[in-house]
Amino acid sequence: MPNRPNILLITTDQQRTDSLSCYGSRFTHTPNLDRLADEGALFERAYCVNPVCTPARASIFSGRYISRHGAWNVGMSVPAEELFISHRLAALDYRTHHIGKAHFQAFGGSAQQSMETTGHWEEWYPAFAGPYYGFQTAELAFGHSSYGITGHYGAWVRAQVTAEEFRSFGNVTPRSSFYFGGEAYDWRLPLRFHNSIWTPDGTVAFLEQWAAARPSSLAVGFADRHAPHCVPVEFTERVAPEDVPLPDYDDGELDDKPAHFQHARIGTLEQAPTRGEYAMAGQGGGADFRQVSEEDARLGRAYYHTLVRLIDQQMGRILDALERTGQADNTLIIFTTDHGELLGDHGLWMKGPFHYEPLVRIPMLLRWPHGFAGGQRLSSLINQVDLVPTILSAIDAPCPEECDGFNALPLLRGEAPTIREATLIECVDDPRKLRLKTIVTHNRKLTWYAGQDYGELYDLECDPREKVNQWDNPAYATEKARLLGQLLGMMEPLEKRAPRYAYA
Repeated sequence: MPNRPNILLITTDQQRTDSLSCYGSRFTHTPNLDRLADEGALFERAYCVNPVCTPARASIFSGRYISRHGAWNVGMSVPAEELFISHRLAALDYRTHHIGKAHFQAFGGSAQQSMETTGHWEEWYPAFAGPYYGFQTAELAFGHSSYGITGHYGAWVRAQVTAEEFRSFGNVTPRSSFYFGGEAYDWRLPLRFHNSIWTPDGTVAFLEQWAAARPSSLAVGFADRHAPHCVPVEFTERVAPEDVPLPDYDDGELDDKPAHFQHARIGTLEQAPTRGEYAMAGQGGGADFRQVSEEDARLGRAYYHTLVRLIDQQMGRILDALERTGQADNTLIIFTTDHGELLGDHGLWMKGPFHYEPLVRIPMLLRWPHGFAGGQRLSSLINQVDLVPTILSAIDAPCPEECDGFNALPLLRGEAPTIREATLIECVDDPRKLRLKTIVTHNRKLTWYAGQDYGELYDLECDPREKVNQWDNPAYATEKARLLGQLLGMMEPLEKRAPRYAYA
């Protein structure tokens, strides 16, 4: 198969669309990602499949919803039998490599349970080199910021400093008055040792080794922009707190929402009836967000966006390396994230079972000069599960029936106005407690809660900030019934079915 494109799939962590100036941010500037958008395609309505890390990442790489791949939360491993795009590309003679954050296994497991354990990583690294989930080789880092100097990344840092210095890198200086998940920290880690420098260093080194005779696939996982918001003091390209808007929150807006929204707001999740076997993913034990001052909110949000600037700078290095090696025109670049971040909007911080737009609508940029025209801004719905079918189509490989997504190339090439009428978001915080599924259409969003008579329904046309829940509004009863039926229609084909080979 001649002239098959190289594949460069780049993921960040917990990144909002408004952290990029190409998505309209007026308080920060991301020139390198803007360049990628200008030369490729920007999806204005891309959605994640789940608002926490492992499930979303498993869907990005498998092309399947969480109902199918089974990795329904963090704190678990993606099933070993799940086929990723890395498996499929390796079978087609691609060279496959992963560098950076994967989060396919639990950070909190034992060395016997997880290759990505932050507690026992020294037992495996640096000796482990792969294979890992279809990637022939891997350079891994796990955890985040001050608790994420682990894996191959941690072994690399440790080899260059004294034991005392290495231990000191876990220390940060809080700038905020108390812990709420979005607080700001100053970090004395030398910038050259930061994860968001190490990851692109390895990326550039790998790109420079790409051979024209054999196509390659590289997955790059930036661990930023996940909490804690630790900014190296050496990094001076800061977003000023006074330039960052305050969170979008109206007093009383959670009154018509399911009870766990208010529990999260006031820090009582541990006493909530929806509390499962583990603390709520993305919220932990909870904090009283009412106590977050305007100063702390601006500072935490500014540190978050400052770290996006660091990523943007490094994206410039990656794009330049592609140009320098002559690979830019025939490389399909996909830049996206696992999910968004609330950052105080709606009175909530971080992530969890709250399918608000800042958390579930994500940046997604694609560029492939040999494959489709640049300069596109697309308002059509797209989902993370659509990436695997798109990659396979780009290399003229068939998409297996077990994939749940749609090929986006006809949309990117102007051959189709849309690839889907609706998209699905699933969340299982605990199988016996809080389970929800959301359908998003071009102008509506409905969330169904298993076993409950409450739910959410938003008119995105009239209420894009999702302030008023129309679930119990009789004026929306017909639409509610239609959306529930449409949601059931999307879910039914996802049931696991053994192959039938005879009449009886």
